[in-house]
Amino acid sequence: MGIIPYTAMTYGLTAVISLLVVAIIVGISKLTSRPGQTDDGEGEP
Repeated sequence: MGIIPYTAMTYGLTAVISLLVVAIIVGISKLTSRPGQTDDGEGEP
C-alpha cells in the first residue's frame, strides 16, 4: 500500500472515530439531562 492511500485511510478513520466519540458523548448528555433542564444556566431556578 502506498503512502498516500495509507495516510488518507488513517485520516478518514481518525475523523470517523472522532465523530463517533462526539455522538456518544452528546447521546449520553441528552439521556442524563432532565426534560426542561438547560445547560447554559438560564431558565427556571
